[in-house]
Amino acid sequence: MKKILDDVARFVARLAPEPVCDPCITQKLALEEAALAAQASHELAGSHGYERMKGVCSLCGEHGMVIHRR
Repeated sequence: MKKILDDVARFVARLAPEPVCDPCITQKLALEEAALAAQASHELAGSHGYERMKGVCSLCGEHGMVIHRR
């Protein structure tokens, strides 16, 4: 899980400050299941400038839970 967490953190940081949803993280990082992206997003939230909230994904335009780094 540490590698996935690191990969998600780097991906979200690259898009900063734009938000991204778990399904897009799953797709772009070729993760086996969306639950892995969601778990990583939850772990990152509140630390090192990462914030999880309701919003619009900058990649797919869908409304829902997204994560971004300030």
